[in-house]
This record gives sequence, C-alpha cells and structure tokens, in this order.
Amino acid sequence: MRKMKHTPTVLGSVASLALLSGCASTEESESANTDLVQTKAPVELTNVPVAVSDDWQLVWEDQFEGDTISKRNWSFETNCWGGGNNEQQCYTDRSKNAFVKDGMLHIVAHKERFTGPDNPEGKAGINKSLPYTSARLRTKGKRDQKYGRFEIRAKLPSGQGTWPAIWMLPTENKYGTWAASGEIDIMEAVNLKVQSDAPGAKEGDGENRIYGSLHYGKNWPDNVYSGQGATLPDGVNPADGFHTYAIEWEEGEIRWYVDDLHYATQTQDGWYSQYEKEKGLVVNAEGAAPFNEKFHLLLNLAIGGSWPANANYGGVDDNDYPKTMLVDYVKVYRCGVDRWKGQGCSSHSEFAKLVEGHEAPAILAADDSYAEGPTLEIFTDTLNAALAYASYDPVNIVEHKIAEEDERGSVLEITKQNGAGNLYFRSPVTDMTEWKKEGTLVFDIKVEEGADTELLIKMDSGWPNTSDYVVPKSNVGEWKQVKIAIADILDSDNSFAPGAQADPKAVNNILVFEPQGAMTFKLDNIRFER
Repeated sequence: MRKMKHTPTVLGSVASLALLSGCASTEESESANTDLVQTKAPVELTNVPVAVSDDWQLVWEDQFEGDTISKRNWSFETNCWGGGNNEQQCYTDRSKNAFVKDGMLHIVAHKERFTGPDNPEGKAGINKSLPYTSARLRTKGKRDQKYGRFEIRAKLPSGQGTWPAIWMLPTENKYGTWAASGEIDIMEAVNLKVQSDAPGAKEGDGENRIYGSLHYGKNWPDNVYSGQGATLPDGVNPADGFHTYAIEWEEGEIRWYVDDLHYATQTQDGWYSQYEKEKGLVVNAEGAAPFNEKFHLLLNLAIGGSWPANANYGGVDDNDYPKTMLVDYVKVYRCGVDRWKGQGCSSHSEFAKLVEGHEAPAILAADDSYAEGPTLEIFTDTLNAALAYASYDPVNIVEHKIAEEDERGSVLEITKQNGAGNLYFRSPVTDMTEWKKEGTLVFDIKVEEGADTELLIKMDSGWPNTSDYVVPKSNVGEWKQVKIAIADILDSDNSFAPGAQADPKAVNNILVFEPQGAMTFKLDNIRFER
C-alpha cells in the first residue's frame, strides 16, 4: 500500500496493504484500496444519467420505516477486531450505534472506549479495547442473492478517519477464504471534506472521491483487487446530501453507478479465482468465478484503519463526534429477462471506465524439489520452468522483457518508472534453510538508466514476512557480477514493516527486484549456488 503522506510501503509479493483486509483472519473483512486512491485518477462525472431498465423486478426493499431495525433483513456484527486492518472501532448491537428514526437508518460512530471480542465472529475469548464504537449490519443468511441490481440511497459522514462502506461478501465462500471467493465494494469513501490529496488538488479542495472495486484471486495474501474512483458532477461532495449508489451485477460483468451515472465496468476477463481443490492441487475456478455465487450486503461506518489513517491529513481527527451515516433505503432487484444469469437489464454509458483487472497467474508445482542440488538456476536465457514472473504494479509502471545481448544471448530486461512497483519470481513454497546455511545468490547486472537509484532484492514468505537487502550500485552500461550470501538476505529486516522477516522454511517468492525509483537494468545468469 502506498502511505499517503509518508514513504511508500512497497510489497514484494502482494498488491498492497489493501490486502490487510484479511490479514488477521480468514473470515469476513473490510477492504482498503489505498493504491487505488493514490494513483488512479477518478472519473469526473457529468450529469448524464442512464435510463434504468424497466425489466428490473424488485425482490426486497427496506425503507426503514417505523422505529426498529428489521430482523428479517439485518443482523449485527459485534466485535473489536478492527476489520483486520487496524480500524479503531468496536462494532456493537446497541441502539446508540444503529437505529431507525424519521424513515432512515442511522449508523453512528461515537468517541468512547469499548471492550469486546478480538475476532470477527464475536466469540468469547481474548478481548480488545478500542477508542470508538460503531455498527456493521449485514443480510447474511437472510437476503443472500446472486446477480441483480443493488441500490442504496445514503448520506455519508465527513472528517479525517471516517470510512463509510456499502459492500458485499460471499455467503458460502465456495472458493476459499478471503479473497478467493470475492468481495464487491459498491461504495467506499474516506476522509470526505478533508483537504484532498488527489493529484492536482488545490488548497481548499475537499476530499470528494467515491470508489467501487472488486477483491478476488486467491486466499490472502495472494489476492488482488481492481476498481475505479469517481467524483460527482460540479464538484458536489457526497457528504453534503443523499446520493444513490448502485451496482448492476450479471454473469461475467459488474457495473457501478452513482445517481444513475454509470462510471465503471469490470468483466470476468479481468478477474479470476484460484483455490485448492484438494490438498496440494490448486486449480482455476471455472466461468465467472468468484462472482457467480450468492453474496450478501453489508452497511457499516469504520473509523481509522489502514486506508483513512494513511490518507489526506493522516490519523483520526477525534473532534465533532458522533459521526453518522444515514441510509434512506435499500432496494434489491432481479432481472426479469433472465433471472438465472441476470442478463438483459443492463444500462451502459459511453463515459464509464472499463477496469482492466488482473489475469490469473500461472499455477506452480506443489513441491520444492526444483530447489534440490548444488545450483538452483533462476534465469539463464529463460526462466526456470518451476517459477513464474509476477509483479506488484498498481499503476502499470513496471515492464519486463527478454532482450538479446551481444555475446550473452537472451537476458532479462526490467524497466520501472517512478512510483511503487517491482518484479518478482513466484515459486512453490520452498524450504530455504539449507540454502541459508551456505548458499549464495549470484547474478549479472547491467544498469542502462538510473544508476543512482537504490535497488532492493527481497525474499518473502507472504507479507509482511519479507526480508530485503540493498544491491551494491553499478556503473551505467557495464556488466557486473553480484554475489550475496543468502543468509545476509534472509537475516535482513523488512524495511517497510520493521520486525518482520521472511520465514526460511516457507519462501513463496524466491526473489524480488525492486528499484526505489526510475531504473532500467538487465539481468543474466541469476542463480543460487552452494
């Protein structure tokens, strides 16, 4: 994840600290899309709404009439777990944190210390105390649905540290724990009305971005996400009034809307799910997985956490509490044209962004026998067949290719622009304890541009268990051989998460090359020797 006001925290093998949604547990989590905030320009919407199809058929709705929250539709989560990403609220089922009044659901965050279970299920055991309380409601087991139009009219809170969310999680986790079975974020926003840190923002510009995104891939920490931000027409701030947030979800496609302004589309060409079908056998899920199973809806107001606390001013402003998220209604529809695939009711705008997403990575062998022997070739003309290329590259600034070099043949060329990114070699989970005792990393390098840029190499066993080491600098245009003891790498700290190191018994990304700025360089004869 990019720290919004500090040095970027660049991961060796996972997309970002956005992934910390699932780090403390394999259960339900909230997502933090900080790289999405920092690096992708939002769609600046114009007031050209689409015509919503008359073929959508209402399945259920909640207008929040009366004076009680409907138990037929909603249940409460009660815990002080922090969402897995250091949120600062305890979720309670108390009426002061969630109630119905004047035809609206009020989700209210209070500044007050509270103690509760430190696990997502709210089970008795170890407790934790946090400085805020709030509420998180869900329809799990009550209003589960596959495909349809999900429409929520809400007014969002403002202030540094606020994080309102309207989102969806799978009910059965058919493809495994988060995020292999998916997550759909209908709307998220952080720190509304605080000084914007968007690219090009001027002094006095208030934060006004909303975001829609998907989380998918494999179980944490090998999950990924993709999405799009948007701003309302004429600079309107979402915290100043009610707006209608919606998705239309059909087989193989999900679209995002605000006030019927279609701003983003993702398709199954840009998402995937990989899961362990049986012990040691990882497979690609078929069809539109993971977004082809029943999901349920969640409404919550979080305070702090890895996203808002690292954006805009940073931290949490504890003034002006309580903070309230108002929900006018929830409406859920099914497509009357094709209820089974949800197709035939779509509304499209030419101004909407098609989100690229991610391709499924190669599935590697299940064992580490490739690492036996006195020499482990990583790249010599070609990549070791047991490994696969991968990259942390949130804004498409990292490129690699096979280049031809006089007197050397094929070499690996890596180009990185300024910003967060790296190239790494995925591996089966590999026991490197014997290699650590007497092994040496050896490679040839020629820097083409960026000789003054610091180059890190890393070995990791899943974020934050990563060890990194600074490569000695090289002159531009000269091939140089580098030798580094594997023990020196593995014994090094994680520069971006001090105290965390790779586990030598379970290395799953055997080598990472991560320039800390713009750099072009070539590599050859990459190997471990002992």
